[in-house]
Amino acid sequence: MGQLASLRDITGMVRRRMLLIALILLVGVPLAVLFALSRPQMYEATAVIQIEAPQVAEVLIAGTTTGNSTQNRLDLIEQKLMSRDSLVAMIDRFDLFPPDMPLIERIAALRQSVRIVKLVDPAQSWRPDVQPSGLAITVRLDDAQKAAGVANAFLDDILTEARQRSEGRAARTLAFFVDEEARVSTTIATLEADFARFKEANAAALPAGTDAQRTQLSRLTDALIAIEQDIIGLQTNRDRLRAEEIARQTDLLQQQRALIAQNIATIQRALDAAPEVERQFNAFTRQLEQLQEEYRIVTARRTEAAMTQLLESQDQSERFEVLETALVPEAPVSASRKKVAAAGAVAVGLVALGAALMIEWLHPAIRTAAQLERALGVQAVVVIPNLRAPAQARRRLGLVALILAALALILSTARGWATALGGILPFQQRAAVPVAVTRPRQ
Repeated sequence: MGQLASLRDITGMVRRRMLLIALILLVGVPLAVLFALSRPQMYEATAVIQIEAPQVAEVLIAGTTTGNSTQNRLDLIEQKLMSRDSLVAMIDRFDLFPPDMPLIERIAALRQSVRIVKLVDPAQSWRPDVQPSGLAITVRLDDAQKAAGVANAFLDDILTEARQRSEGRAARTLAFFVDEEARVSTTIATLEADFARFKEANAAALPAGTDAQRTQLSRLTDALIAIEQDIIGLQTNRDRLRAEEIARQTDLLQQQRALIAQNIATIQRALDAAPEVERQFNAFTRQLEQLQEEYRIVTARRTEAAMTQLLESQDQSERFEVLETALVPEAPVSASRKKVAAAGAVAVGLVALGAALMIEWLHPAIRTAAQLERALGVQAVVVIPNLRAPAQARRRLGLVALILAALALILSTARGWATALGGILPFQQRAAVPVAVTRPRQ
């Protein structure tokens, strides 16, 4: 492209291709303006929640929300708010997105428009148990007032859900331990009654009385031996005593021997049953000790759960506070329509110049003496000017003037649209009614 080596050659090329450039500008600039006007203005509103630590420093129960439990609770709240039913209710409440848009697409668009970000100290973000200090709810929509309203609605829903979860968890924990305490107490009473009947039925074979039973068995055995010896002595002294006396004493000794033998048999049966009775006694004892230990733990947990519920009712535990409500944004966060239109016009102009250069490159020609000298190294002797008829020149100038006038009219119209649009939107934002925020008591 040696024929465009100087500024004069370029200006000549522009004059020659003015009709093409003007046509491209005439078509491209309105399209760029229409594209800029068709782009929706996006507004962004942000609400901030502060997560305050518990007022009471002591950790009373394992259910106290700190660290990962707080993160889990926030994740559960976010999942519930981003569920389909919650988003559909939000869409119906604020009449978001065009009605002819499918419901699935409206839900997806709202999910993309809402961001809930946990606020964490960057210096502590590496820790797995780091506790968020707050939440930022950001909503981006094409309507400033709706963006602020949706952000504040999500803020209220998060506060309400957090409150309900805290109070509900404390109430459920207390109810669980109260029921467990009653159940364990009833089980202990039933076991104690069974244990008492068992000890009453096996009093002679209980582990605490086996030593006394063995001592008594030894004494009864000695007494039985002594009675046997007395009976033998009476039989030996038969000649010295009368028969009636011997019979009476023998009968008395035999009665004593039978009674002692009966007692010995009773004690022996108790001693024989002692191992099984001891096993059952130890089983009863272990069960009773386990239940009593469980009852002690359940009672302590029930007391802690009651204290936690008291702290929740008095707002002494971890709670969510509104740090900033979402305000109606005064200016869009998307690119300005004027800038988009200007960039489009510049791009159309570059395309027009590029098309002109492409035609020049496809159809090269030597038009001036300077180009001839640069291309062939030969200096032109005579340069014959291109003479045109005055009427043809006037028609060409008239066509160029008409195209330029149409281009100027389009540019002025686009500028007027952009100015009117830029003036209407701020007026609408200033006239918007402030968004009301309702916050539950924290």
